[in-house]
Amino acid sequence: ELMRTVDRVALIVDDKTRSPIKLSFEDGVINCLCNTVRGKAEDICLCEGNGEELQIGFNDKYLLDALKAAPADEIYVCLNTNSSPCVLLPTDGSEKFKYMILPIRLRA
Repeated sequence: ELMRTVDRVALIVDDKTRSPIKLSFEDGVINCLCNTVRGKAEDICLCEGNGEELQIGFNDKYLLDALKAAPADEIYVCLNTNSSPCVLLPTDGSEKFKYMILPIRLRA
């Protein structure tokens, strides 16, 4: 579901502006937002957990590549701060994959 949500929001990103996808993690919801010269796109993804209202930005291509490559239907999205890397892990406890995505600094 997260992959489809990011994919829908990334439709307005073009190669020239490279605007980041902003993810806001809240209690049971991930809000995805992108602002470009083409417009604004926003969508939500339901999840389990609480991100304590953390906001972090990612390059849409890198985030989608990691989500598409993950051989699992459910993943852990491990975050510490808005400037530290995001790690994607399988929820079953196996070591099938471990992907790290570096964030993009968001403008104030």
